[in-house]
Amino acid sequence: MPFTIVAENCTGCTACEKRCPTHAITGDPKKAFFIEPGLCIDCGACGVICPDEAILDTYGNVTKVLKRQERPIAIVHPDNCNGCGVCVDVCPFDCIYPSPDNQAQYLGKVEVDEKTCVGCKLCEEVCGWEGIYIMPGKEKAAFLASLGYELDESAA
Repeated sequence: MPFTIVAENCTGCTACEKRCPTHAITGDPKKAFFIEPGLCIDCGACGVICPDEAILDTYGNVTKVLKRQERPIAIVHPDNCNGCGVCVDVCPFDCIYPSPDNQAQYLGKVEVDEKTCVGCKLCEEVCGWEGIYIMPGKEKAAFLASLGYELDESAA
């Protein structure tokens, strides 16, 4: 079941519409918005920023606003990513890009602009190498540490 908007709670703030990677959410400012079920991919990007508690998830539960560090984002697995670019091609926000460290003879890795990533899961779904995962941003350091890597604070 796709996410839905409770019209009585929606103030038409447009936050969900701007964040939706598939443009499934439409409406007029200051009026109730609507989620087109056929376009909704159940990613939850809208629910984590809705200030009105007007969005129901796939199970019918009211979503809650999450702080930035609690919101899901794409995290690259440094050992599994081979830089093939499938995730780059599928990302609707262009927040995944080839690493500037890549060499001509080696595909390399991809990097994620965490400021524009909404954690829509499309990249994770198309990656056949388990090279990218969606998780809350606050879990990134522990995830990388579990793999023997340190978090590069300049990239965060």
